[in-house]
Amino acid sequence: MRSRSERARLSTLVAAVRMAAAAGRGLFVAVLALFAVAAVGIVGALVLGQEVLAHLIASDTDSGAGGGGTVWPLWSLLVAVVVVVAAGAFAAAAGVGLHRMLAERIMWYAGRVVLEAATRASLREFDTPEFHDRIQRIRRRGVDSPLMIAMAVPQLIAAVITSGGLVIGLAVIDPWLAPLTVLSGIPLWLSGRANSEEMYTFTLGSTPNDRTRQHLADILDSRRTAAEVRAFGLGDHLLRRWSKLWAERLAEIRVMVRRFVRRSAVGSLVSAVVLCTVFAVLLLLIQLGRLDVEAAAAACVAVVLLANRAQQAASHLAATMEHAHYLEEFMQLGGHQPDAAPASVAPVAESTGAGRAGVRSVEPFSALEVDDVCFAYPGIQRNVLESVSFTITAGEVVAIVGQNGSGKTTLAKLLCGLYPPCSGQVRWDNQPMYELMGGRGLDQIGVAFQDFGRYWFTAADNIGIGDVDRIGDRLAIARAAKEAGIHDVVRSLPTSYDTPLGAELTGGVDLSGGQWQRIALARLLFRRASFLVLDEPTASLDAEAEAQLFDTIANLRHGRTVVLISHRFSTIRAADRILVMHDGRLIEQGSHDQLLDKAGRYAAMYRLQAQAYAPT
Repeated sequence: MRSRSERARLSTLVAAVRMAAAAGRGLFVAVLALFAVAAVGIVGALVLGQEVLAHLIASDTDSGAGGGGTVWPLWSLLVAVVVVVAAGAFAAAAGVGLHRMLAERIMWYAGRVVLEAATRASLREFDTPEFHDRIQRIRRRGVDSPLMIAMAVPQLIAAVITSGGLVIGLAVIDPWLAPLTVLSGIPLWLSGRANSEEMYTFTLGSTPNDRTRQHLADILDSRRTAAEVRAFGLGDHLLRRWSKLWAERLAEIRVMVRRFVRRSAVGSLVSAVVLCTVFAVLLLLIQLGRLDVEAAAAACVAVVLLANRAQQAASHLAATMEHAHYLEEFMQLGGHQPDAAPASVAPVAESTGAGRAGVRSVEPFSALEVDDVCFAYPGIQRNVLESVSFTITAGEVVAIVGQNGSGKTTLAKLLCGLYPPCSGQVRWDNQPMYELMGGRGLDQIGVAFQDFGRYWFTAADNIGIGDVDRIGDRLAIARAAKEAGIHDVVRSLPTSYDTPLGAELTGGVDLSGGQWQRIALARLLFRRASFLVLDEPTASLDAEAEAQLFDTIANLRHGRTVVLISHRFSTIRAADRILVMHDGRLIEQGSHDQLLDKAGRYAAMYRLQAQAYAPT
């Protein structure tokens, strides 16, 4: 009885075939049909070839007796052979071409499934190494696995059809020849299967090494890190670390390949012994006079072809079983249903109203309540936030301050619903924030984090993705750019708002850090949101630009609520309320004047920073 794991693997292989059919049903059927025709052509050519050989022998015998009545049947057989071979060759060539097109469809299909799964994953999952290990394996092998399996299926079907015809032909000649020939493929199947299992186990264990090597390679060939690598002379050091990891991988592979070779040698030797037995039986039949010349010739060709097909099928099947492991993980990642292809465009998210693409629509809040919230990142024992409680009312400008590591940015992410609290709740008008998010953004929230994205898009699109439903509204994009103080810079670019941003792009240009930050701010301002969160929005701005930005924020507060995180106390003095974080706890809150009067931690930090600007 087949084990449960074998049944599961077979089910995965079936799912791969269904996935290929879903990715390109017409193409898949056409490839199957063409490969089947090519397979039938091989069997047909063999059968007709046997008849040609028989007629040639008969013709030679008749010629010696003075006869000549076999010429036209012989020519008709030769024409039939040519037609069958030509049809088979055409079917094989056309099948290869359509096979390639099917491969592209499957790659698109599988890649989209992975990206959709990554898009649906919670932000918390991105903080775990296990998630990144799975993504790494699936990107390297999982996306290829549906392709490899689905591409192998037509070839396996063709091999089965060819083998079936050859088995029938050999069974007619002698019933012992066919099963013995098929048996020659079993040792290769067993050795290949063992090799595949070991390869999957190795890949599973080597993923952290692979990710670290890739990280080092990204550092060495990235434009963003090139200056620091050269300034610190890191090139040789990083190359040595990269080479050391490769050496570790190669050492493990060397040991594994030795086992591969031993298994394959044993499998091939046993297969060769079985095949020799087949030819011995064939010679015995000839010596016993049970086979005539044409039957013996046809049997020899059929044995060679069948052995070749059986051994190829065994090797391909063993490889597909390895890919079944990756495919299973691929399907688990995406929660994938193989019966239906992904939509050609992203589905519109559920919403409580007329929402924007990819986000949920809600009404602006009257109050955002943080109630006894605790939070810890995966793998970290202590809480980053501990029993934090406060309420933000609509229209407030609230600043959050504290030393590095005090939990400010984490708190901002919880306010946006990007993380669920480990305990406690963040409520948007009494609705739990994370549940309200439903894994997507809210159209009433606009965020500018300090690690903002620098996208290889045009300047217009870099701003317009703040609200993708209005990405074509150039007037609104320009207005947001003016508010962020970046309009004149963009207008001076080679093709203005149509200029690609990124020196790595053809025709693209790069911006300074401060200019990129203004682009990120313009993206935020372009979004029609009632709740804005700005995490260190002036980190790369000069004093003049910083003053302009806060004039803009002062104008934005009408009809909006703003949360501002900053180390610069001069920029947060005008906030309605200042929250002071320390070691993950909210220790003080109040206006600037109230906190100075308390003479607590805020007052100490403010006076310490103010001393740097005091005259000596």
